[in-house]
Amino acid sequence: MQKRQLPPLNALRTFEAAARHLHMGRAADELGVTHGAVSKQIGHLEDQLGFALFARSGNRLTLTDQGGKLLRAATAAFDQLGYAIARLEGETIAGELRVAVPSAFAEKWLIPRLGRFTDTTPGLRLSLLSSNANDDLLGNTVDLAVRFGEPVWQDGTARLLSHVGSFPVCAPALLARLAEPADLLGATLLLDDPAGANWRRWLERAGVAEMSDVRTLYCQDFNLLLAGARQGLGLCLADRITAGDDLARGQLVRPFRQSIEHLGAYFVVLPHLVTPAARAFADWLEREMGAEDDHPVT
Repeated sequence: MQKRQLPPLNALRTFEAAARHLHMGRAADELGVTHGAVSKQIGHLEDQLGFALFARSGNRLTLTDQGGKLLRAATAAFDQLGYAIARLEGETIAGELRVAVPSAFAEKWLIPRLGRFTDTTPGLRLSLLSSNANDDLLGNTVDLAVRFGEPVWQDGTARLLSHVGSFPVCAPALLARLAEPADLLGATLLLDDPAGANWRRWLERAGVAEMSDVRTLYCQDFNLLLAGARQGLGLCLADRITAGDDLARGQLVRPFRQSIEHLGAYFVVLPHLVTPAARAFADWLEREMGAEDDHPVT
């Protein structure tokens, strides 16, 4: 078949319903037609395509390999058509939106601002899923994700939210012991990566090249790093997004002004098929973070 020589739309719609239910009767109920009409449409479609879409064993239906591929393509096509019509109708933001976010980003930055989004989308059911993993980033249960790092994710499109600078923060009680960056060698450094690569980059920038004998504590969750810093366990490298509120409250302080641009940045990652709600949320994130980039907290 050539690119534009498609089967009848009604036949594809019938197949999509039957393949989704794996049951001709339930597909017939959904479409408001008879069981025989569904079977006839599927038969005509298989004849036109030249291969079987279903394997039949008694009353049980399963999809063939070709049928599974066609179901995925048909579902994506019908979804995309539905989203396009929604945009033409004014892109009503309703339904469910599932967002995967790092826990520290959610607690320190997103939650305090989220009301500005939910107030404008009363028909939307928003679910926040705490996730720091980059494997299977979007999967089958997430509509978009916020991630910190480099834009190397394969299962979606990354949109830059903000580059950030990293700087040391600590509890006010530790400040008196830190007259110059070299004093960090006698402190405990809280690490967000096991090898301490980010701290090494900051220390080199500050003219302190050696950290082999420094006491360290690694925490996988960035919220634990911030909690450790607030409790006076040591210093961690933070940024204005994750530490801005603690700095404003005086729970954390910056002992030195040196800052390094982190190797990563904040991105919103969208699937290739984007719902109106996901697009609206991504646009809102960009506006919120852009406004703060114009008026950074120091």
